[in-house]
Amino acid sequence: MKALDRYILTSFLRPFTITFFVMVFFLLMQFVWKYVDDLVGKGVEWYYILEMLLYISATTVPLALPISVLLSSLMTFGSFGEHNELAAMRASGISLLRLFRVLIITVTIIAIGGFLFANYVMPVSQFKGKSLLRNITKMKPALNIRPGIFYDGIEGYSIKIAEKGGPEKNELKNIIIYDHTDNLGNIKVTTADEGIMDITPDNRFMIIRLKNGQTYEEHQPTNREDKERKPFSSTQFEYAVIRFNLEEFDSEDLRQETRKDFNMLNNAQLVEAIDSLRVVVLDQRANFHKTMSERYGYILDTATRPPQLKDTVIEIIPDVLANFNERKRKMVTENALRIARSNRSYYDQAKTNYHWRERNITRHVLEWHKKLSLSFACLVMFFIGAPLGAIIRKGGMGMPVVISVVVFILFYVMATAFEKMGRELTWQAIPAMWLPPLLFLPIGLLLTYKTANDAEFMSLEFWIKIWRKLTNSKRQS
Repeated sequence: MKALDRYILTSFLRPFTITFFVMVFFLLMQFVWKYVDDLVGKGVEWYYILEMLLYISATTVPLALPISVLLSSLMTFGSFGEHNELAAMRASGISLLRLFRVLIITVTIIAIGGFLFANYVMPVSQFKGKSLLRNITKMKPALNIRPGIFYDGIEGYSIKIAEKGGPEKNELKNIIIYDHTDNLGNIKVTTADEGIMDITPDNRFMIIRLKNGQTYEEHQPTNREDKERKPFSSTQFEYAVIRFNLEEFDSEDLRQETRKDFNMLNNAQLVEAIDSLRVVVLDQRANFHKTMSERYGYILDTATRPPQLKDTVIEIIPDVLANFNERKRKMVTENALRIARSNRSYYDQAKTNYHWRERNITRHVLEWHKKLSLSFACLVMFFIGAPLGAIIRKGGMGMPVVISVVVFILFYVMATAFEKMGRELTWQAIPAMWLPPLLFLPIGLLLTYKTANDAEFMSLEFWIKIWRKLTNSKRQS
């Protein structure tokens, strides 16, 4: 390796290393801000929290790499331009692409390493970290009851609160508790203005002491009159106590593994999972088609007719009800409505099931392409950051940081929006993951080409002159 390549590589790796760890820490803070209030000071040992943070920090690496490459390349060539090193290199007859060569190879290695990390290390980290978090919240379910979100971790109940405060985070406001222990749906609900949540010393029960509330329960009708009346009972109370059994949450090993989600699989496992899920969908569609065909299709079988009626032509009146006498018309109508409602319900359930399974398959496909697209984004960000650094000719943590943050926010928002559209099945999975980096790639290639050919509009002074002309014309007018 030539001295120039070593110098460029060293100048790039220093800010890259610092930026990478800063971005990992910054992305990790999103998780900390979400869960630290519920984990710290709740009796969870510190080494479990530290282990979980280590696992979660590993999951941020694929997203931290593109912005680290963008910022470090921008800082490197911005510093070269600020200290006239870039001008000296270009004056010596060295082209811009020749200066980029060693970093293109380096960023390619980083991109490949990022993919291998995302494919082999990150699924394990996701699995270990999420398993640890789930087991902690199962041991102490009060930790996972979050304001504004229904919590259904306790079997037979669904709990929602508006606020959670107090020194121990056990003072609740605007409580809603659905009782599903009878498996009859949302027919029994308890609401209260406030309450206090405690765990018994033996960790066997969670007790919520409610204040100023009401209990509403719908009673299951036994005859037609009760169905029309829809009987219910409602009780108001000043104080009430509800006890939840937590014995099912007992676990001595917080590292006990749980089931794997789609983001805990490598690409080979994702392919196998996608194939299996698609086979299930095809089987269910075939069964649905067979069931509906049997319900609505018919075959006119003349072989079973009596011999005297075999050659008889039976005329069917187009008005279906006119084929029956008045006594049977009501019975036919009621049976038809009942069958239609039953089939409609069956169809709606099948539609919901297919939609859920399609979304599940799409999430697996998105995860497969996400590992590749984020690695490819490292190269795209380099071809944006390096020429921008040569244009602005500013090093350090000032202008490069601002530009990098703006560019990466645009990329991140676009990638998140397209991924969400892919998850909601409003966009195809492959373009949803690849369109953001592919949209930024022409910008990077254009910047690189124009900067390498010293295009006038790529000069910072060119835009400064235009800005001054615009401001001067406004002042004169």
